[in-house]
Order: sequence, then C-alpha cells, then structure tokens
Amino acid sequence: MKKISPLLRVIGWIGTFCIMTAYALNSFGIIPSLGFWYPFINLIGALLLGIRVYADKNWANVTLEVFFGVVAIVSLLRL
Repeated sequence: MKKISPLLRVIGWIGTFCIMTAYALNSFGIIPSLGFWYPFINLIGALLLGIRVYADKNWANVTLEVFFGVVAIVSLLRL
C-alpha cells in the first residue's frame, strides 16, 4: 500500500469539509444554491479533494471531482 503524505491527507479532509459545509449551509437555507457561495465552496472542495484522489490514482473519484468542478465553474460563470 502506498503511503500518503500528511499534507495530502489534510488537503483531502479540507476538501471534504468544504463540500459538506456547502451542502449543509444550502440545506438549512443559509446560502442559496443559485448564489455565489454554494458553487464557490463546492469548487474549492472539488479542487482539494481532486488533488487527494489524484494522488491515490483513484480515477473514478477524480472523474467525479472534475465533474463537480466543471458544474461549479459553469454555475459561477452564469452569475
């Protein structure tokens, strides 16, 4: 099994926290899904988590994070 650096672990956890935070804030009506913050926080989360899963060569999750990142970018451009 490949050893993952502590920095990559932290990056992954921060990305996970960003995505979970955006979802919770939207679900509780604190931020709207069509506003700036929801796609922005999701984009940051997708980038950070994408770095982590890329390091693992976890291609299915890399694909998922690229998809989430593209959706977030398109959402931000439409504002």
